[in-house]
Amino acid sequence: MDNQKDINQIKDSYQLSGNHFISGNFLKKSRIDGTDINIISQPVGNILVVDDNPQNLRLLIAILSMSGYKVRPAPSAALALQSAFSILPDLILLDIMMPEMDGYEVCQKLKENELTSSIPVIFISAIDAIQDKLKAFQIGAVDYITKPFQAEEILARVNTHISLRKTQKLLEEEIERRKEYEEELKAISLKYQKMATQDYLTGVSNRRHFMERAEEELSRAKRYNHPLTFMMMDIDHFKKINDTYGHQAGDQILKNLAVTCLDNLRLHDLFGRIGGEEFSALLLETSFSEALLVAERIRKNVEESLWHIDNKAVNCTISIGMSELNINMEHLNKNDDSFSTKDNLLNAVNKDSQTLDALMNKADEALYIAKSSGRNCIKCR
Repeated sequence: MDNQKDINQIKDSYQLSGNHFISGNFLKKSRIDGTDINIISQPVGNILVVDDNPQNLRLLIAILSMSGYKVRPAPSAALALQSAFSILPDLILLDIMMPEMDGYEVCQKLKENELTSSIPVIFISAIDAIQDKLKAFQIGAVDYITKPFQAEEILARVNTHISLRKTQKLLEEEIERRKEYEEELKAISLKYQKMATQDYLTGVSNRRHFMERAEEELSRAKRYNHPLTFMMMDIDHFKKINDTYGHQAGDQILKNLAVTCLDNLRLHDLFGRIGGEEFSALLLETSFSEALLVAERIRKNVEESLWHIDNKAVNCTISIGMSELNINMEHLNKNDDSFSTKDNLLNAVNKDSQTLDALMNKADEALYIAKSSGRNCIKCR
């Protein structure tokens, strides 16, 4: 149905004064049935009007169009649903008594669909019974206008709900923007957190983060008298690898070694790049003999690996130094009250100077011995 044609058809039926048509829009003021209507040259909202009565449709189109609204008429329930789903309106004026499908059912279908559920629906009906009005609100209507209606009332209610709808949209958009902003902040925070805790090349823990976590786990091991083993690993002849194959190949070797180590460690074990070609691991709740098996598995896997880098087959070996957390159990006599408390047990550990620096130094000494012993081996302190 052509809105402009409908408006032209009712010009002779209603007394219009002091207004002119220009490109389908009214200027200044119009008067319908003694009611002044403010005219807006640009559409202020998209309204779907549903009514099987052509006269009601034409009247509502005239009232709303002259107030600057873009109006789409729908003379049946089926066309109303089709129109609403194709182009979402800002508001729907919906008649109740219609053939085939009444306004209640149309409203229910709109509210059940995620795309149209938030569109405000105003019922317009000649039915004035309270139970019908209550039913309308129960199924999701925002307002109810009884026929015969006045142009002033139509505009007042429509303007109110259009304004509320716009405010709701603005709030929804603001909420969505804030969600996106929060996601961006989370991503940035995660990025900087990784930068602060991860080695930029291999992705494993950097030295600072590894040492912080190692201190925490060492304190826990002391408190609960759990075994703990520290490992230092160093790539043999790494400078020669860089000189022979280039620094990019050297970087890839570091990455591959990190992956190999992680594949042979448990998720709760600590692993990090300490510097250059040196890596460290802290095996939690692991005895020295158990850790030795893990170290040998890592050493053997590295030795047997042949990595293809830039169309070149490259292999390497590693040397490993190990140290363990020791509690001097010989001095712990169960019948001796001096060692009956957890604090005294901790003191016994501390007397053995089992600090993280001490463990690391012992492992470093063992690594030096491994290097001096021909490399590609494991030494313990």
